[in-house]
Amino acid sequence: DSPFLAGMAEREGGFWLGGKVQWDNGWANVSARWTADASGNSKGQQFSLGLERNFRLTQQFMLSPRLVATWQDRKTVDYYHGVRASEARPGRAAYQGESGVNTELGLRGMYLFDRHHSVMVDVGVTRLHSGIKNSPLVDRSSETGVFVGYMYRFR
Repeated sequence: DSPFLAGMAEREGGFWLGGKVQWDNGWANVSARWTADASGNSKGQQFSLGLERNFRLTQQFMLSPRLVATWQDRKTVDYYHGVRASEARPGRAAYQGESGVNTELGLRGMYLFDRHHSVMVDVGVTRLHSGIKNSPLVDRSSETGVFVGYMYRFR
């Protein structure tokens, strides 16, 4: 709802469907995931390759670093970060998004209080590809995120 976005059509979040495969080879978890916008809003698709390793430091504490590369097609980038000619204004030029690969580096820590209760903290930084960071709607080259969660296991 920023005033900078005044005059732009609303972009919907979409409903993404796809598949994921994961291989735990004893050294690391390797994963591949493909998703497509089933809602038809962006009509785009994404593909990710990830590498994650779990380190159990004590009986209760685990650290999991990860590296993920996510390719986004032109339709996805253009829908969420593009500026149509009809939306262009002084200071907000028309922009057509391009496909590219975002790179994420993250670390998750998990503490298990007992068999049932645990908490986790996940921090990550994603380097945005040029098709996104060159958009007049984007004012940075990376995104950071923090997730804090509690988990209860029933078994």
